[in-house]
Amino acid sequence: MPTVQTAAVLTSTIAGQKIPVDMDNEILFEETGSYRFEYITRKLREMEIHENTKVEWMEMALYPCVLVCTAAGTTVTIPVDHPEYAHRDQLLFNTRTKEMYLMNEDIGGTGTAGSVTIINHSGSGNLDTATVAGDVILVLPEAHSESEAIPPAFSAKPDFFYTYIMQSDETLKVSDLAQNTKEYGLKQYLIDRKQQWIYRKRGINLSLLVNRQMRDATSGAGRRHTSQGLENAIETNKIDCQFVQGALNLVMLGNLMQSSTRKGASSDTKIGIAGANAMQSLAALPMSQILTSVSETSWGKKLTSVRTPFGSLSFDHDKSLTDEFGLADIFIILDPKSPVRLQHSGLPERMVMNVNGTTDFHNMTDLFTGTWGLKLGLEMLNAWVYGIR
Repeated sequence: MPTVQTAAVLTSTIAGQKIPVDMDNEILFEETGSYRFEYITRKLREMEIHENTKVEWMEMALYPCVLVCTAAGTTVTIPVDHPEYAHRDQLLFNTRTKEMYLMNEDIGGTGTAGSVTIINHSGSGNLDTATVAGDVILVLPEAHSESEAIPPAFSAKPDFFYTYIMQSDETLKVSDLAQNTKEYGLKQYLIDRKQQWIYRKRGINLSLLVNRQMRDATSGAGRRHTSQGLENAIETNKIDCQFVQGALNLVMLGNLMQSSTRKGASSDTKIGIAGANAMQSLAALPMSQILTSVSETSWGKKLTSVRTPFGSLSFDHDKSLTDEFGLADIFIILDPKSPVRLQHSGLPERMVMNVNGTTDFHNMTDLFTGTWGLKLGLEMLNAWVYGIR
């Protein structure tokens, strides 16, 4: 039986299915170009294509020339962290006491484990001033004695590193009836395809930031790989700012830049990828550092680069580094020479349409698939800063 309507017909009583919806042909997507780290790593350098899931590389570091005292030294032995760095007849300079010593053994640590055996700079005698824990001692070149035999050889070994290329699949499924149902604007399954691609880009971006590399041969039918993320690839300059008073300022930026520019291979300009907290501090820098004229007609300054005594820093905001993802406290300093995106040969990021078999005739399944990885050479040229409040 029909429902009898006795009062006036109101908009609230019209069947919702009959009301045309005013929509743009192109839906407004929440996220498009927000994931800057993924984008930057694709654009900085040409992607490396490999035919193996394990990617290995070698780096050569300069032979170390710094010793740090681990305890007091008062006679002819000085306890240090790496006695093997010093060799026969090399000069040692204590940066605190300004005293010079002469190495008195072929390789440090041979006479007394964990210590270097020395004589006074004059050629005999003990230390003039006792060393203390934390003293920095520079290893200077060998001072050769006339007609003496040449000293024993030493050199640095190369360091070997590796990471994995990971493969990832996601699917989208739609029935033939849904494909052919009349809809307003863009077909929903076309919208879903684009939305899925954006979702995937967000996932890759987060993966490149925080992944831990792994090879798992037990949980699946074959080997499963995950590539390293930037947080775990950076080891040298991992800086906790949670106990630093105040916001990110020019002094702190200078210190952070210094930490990543100590090697000669460093680029003159670094890329800063700022989380939400760091971005707020950077946006406030012009208030105290830049003088504006009274003729200004707008409030605020758009700051995209900062010059420090240790180089320039151009920065951008990555919307993965927000409270929503628990990463608002992150600030990354990236050297353009360092990151390289990896891809397995013949398996780029792509969408393969209608991959379902003939037995599933009434559905269309789209496959989003691809491989990716991140190689971070010379990781000491980069910095991962966290705890910014």
